[in-house]
Amino acid sequence: MIKPVIFENENQKLVGIIHLPENLETLKKVPGIVMFHGFTGNKVEAHRLFVQVARSLCKAGFMVLRFDFRGSGDSDGEFEDITVENEVSDAEKALTFFLRQRKVDREKVGVIGLSMGGRVATILASKDNRIKFVVLYSAAFGPLHNRFLNFIKPEQWHILNSGESIEIKDPNVSSGWYLKKKFFETIDYIIPFEVMNKIKVPMLIIHGDQDQTISVEEAKKGYEIIKDLNNKNELYIISGGDHTFSQKEHTREVIEKTLKWLNTIL
Repeated sequence: MIKPVIFENENQKLVGIIHLPENLETLKKVPGIVMFHGFTGNKVEAHRLFVQVARSLCKAGFMVLRFDFRGSGDSDGEFEDITVENEVSDAEKALTFFLRQRKVDREKVGVIGLSMGGRVATILASKDNRIKFVVLYSAAFGPLHNRFLNFIKPEQWHILNSGESIEIKDPNVSSGWYLKKKFFETIDYIIPFEVMNKIKVPMLIIHGDQDQTISVEEAKKGYEIIKDLNNKNELYIISGGDHTFSQKEHTREVIEKTLKWLNTIL
């Protein structure tokens, strides 16, 4: 069963979907997961990846919230105004909202983040002890400032300096997406590599070895930082997997691994 929900951050509405186990009323409490989508993504994600993951988790007995960050999907705000810091703030509000759900077990709530959402999940988990486990898909752990600067042409700086937005020119991003100067200035306000050692709860990193957006080497470096922090921490590489695990067999493998790992920690 699914339930549309709306919650707020800074007087703007965020829209989400909660997946509820079918036998929820007969249960005392259930574990829960909040999902954070990627850059230019939304609560559905590419080829409905988040829908498929959420449904599978729900079938396994989890309550799941997937939602749109401000400026994305159905939520209030404009994409051109997004920053990573604002998305971390949205994620924190989403977690607070989710923990207020009547049947959720507060001691068994974790997060799943994809790509930029993985960046958000890592930053939030490094400072929010309400998060009891972390699952990261194709996460962006490293510095991004210089990479995004490469998308700016010299003649576009006067546009950014005037407070207006410019279109992102990135082969991995479809056309029609615009950003303002603050996004570029603050994207590395916290770099996950520098705070991952603060996360003591179990972490699972899943990454495709054919990811052309975020190299699998980034996942390996992240795992080296966390591998000795918790004996449940794990790096799982999808052979042939791309950034969003678009092949059906790769999506299935991601879901199966996620469920298997969660069973070992809960």
